[in-house]
Amino acid sequence: MNNADLASDATRKRKLREGALLLPIFGAFLLISPLITVFTGATTLFGLPLIFVYIFGVWLGLVLIARAMARRLDKG
Repeated sequence: MNNADLASDATRKRKLREGALLLPIFGAFLLISPLITVFTGATTLFGLPLIFVYIFGVWLGLVLIARAMARRLDKG
């Protein structure tokens, strides 16, 4: 590996670490009260209230993104 490859790998890892640090903040933003109120109401999806689908969808998305980030950080 030459120096350019090492530098780009270090930059990539640094960006991934910074993204991993911002993920909980992004998750908190998605789950704050003013944003959640958009999904309250009598609407259902697959027989479930839309608010449940939203909250668990955000949670699942955050878990999957965190898992993918952890795997990419673990590789390098």
